[in-house]
Amino acid sequence: FLEGLPRRYLRLVDRRDVYEHVRLARDIHPGEVHLRVTRVAPVWVLTAVTHDKPMLFAIICGVLSSFGMDILRGHAMTNPNGLVLDVFQFVDDERFLELNADAQRRVVQVLETVIAGREELAVRLRGRERGVLQPKPSARITPAVRTDNEAPGRYTILDIVATNALGLLYRVSRVISQHGCDVDLVLIATEGEKAIDVFHITKGGSKLTEAEQQALTSDLHRILEGTS
Repeated sequence: FLEGLPRRYLRLVDRRDVYEHVRLARDIHPGEVHLRVTRVAPVWVLTAVTHDKPMLFAIICGVLSSFGMDILRGHAMTNPNGLVLDVFQFVDDERFLELNADAQRRVVQVLETVIAGREELAVRLRGRERGVLQPKPSARITPAVRTDNEAPGRYTILDIVATNALGLLYRVSRVISQHGCDVDLVLIATEGEKAIDVFHITKGGSKLTEAEQQALTSDLHRILEGTS
């Protein structure tokens, strides 16, 4: 299980959780996704193990948003055999997971149905938007998208500043996936109505070329200006 995972895995993950990840990965078949939701106060942790699956990172972001969860951090790691491990840390300000019986099981069930294509994620997000009174921002934030290849390591750093909105991380992650890029790490911060997202991304295991960066940032600007 550990062979080929990035070294940061053992720096980030508690030893007891390593054993749990091994258990999740055991006997997994192509097309399956093994999921687990746990509480590590003050945050919740969602762990997903599967074989390489398109759009998985974006889908998980969207489903968590549809339940009103605020994602703080996401890690995506893949070993040479194509086994994917995604770990998300999020907060549940609405206390859905605390106040509802079997809520963790419900989140896992929805993730399974959306990942399998049996439920449309866009419909869930629209339902969430209709069901929750969204405060109007006092001032629209002009989206800013910047890429950086100067940082050490094999990642291109993608910085995004935009108006915080339901499903923002899902929409951004979906565009990144559509460009054939992999998200290895995302860090999320919110300052009032401003969302600040930092992605570590690769394409084919390497930094993006200048042309690839320009194409990605152009599409991100377009979707942010249309949805912020």
